[in-house]
Amino acid sequence: MEKRTIRNAGPGDIEQIMLIESSSFHETIRENRSVFLERIAFFREGFLVLEIDDHACGYISSEIWDYSEDITATSFILNHKLSEIHTTTGSELYISSIGILEEYRGKGYGNLLLSELSRRMIEKYAISSIILLVSANWSAARRIYEKNGFEEMCRIPGFFDNGSEGIVMRKHL
Repeated sequence: MEKRTIRNAGPGDIEQIMLIESSSFHETIRENRSVFLERIAFFREGFLVLEIDDHACGYISSEIWDYSEDITATSFILNHKLSEIHTTTGSELYISSIGILEEYRGKGYGNLLLSELSRRMIEKYAISSIILLVSANWSAARRIYEKNGFEEMCRIPGFFDNGSEGIVMRKHL
């Protein structure tokens, strides 16, 4: 039986987080090391690491935003400063990134991370909705979100460097 642990990320996790990031995303849409370190330092409780048998194999990071119906591409700029957007008095949880090492995909771990982060944030903050951005090309990720009650809000044409559309999805709680 495998041992599963979900815990808050710490600065000592950065090498494994970067390995997961490079395994999960094309180099043109990867977040950089300093962004992840800022997220850990600024909102550690919103950044979780999944360990299977004491091996970090996945992560999820988030921010809390003020709710807005005005969704634009600038809301989702890569490598943005968390300190400029995040507010613990906001009501919308933004899933800024989620990654799973390739050999661990398809086993429900992404769903596990999403569920655990949502539970923790809803218990502690006045969250009434969750928002995220996913590439139109990432059908497996979209299926996870749809199964979890997320609905497409809008599309951002050519958002990703490969020209694929970004799909903004939101779940009202």
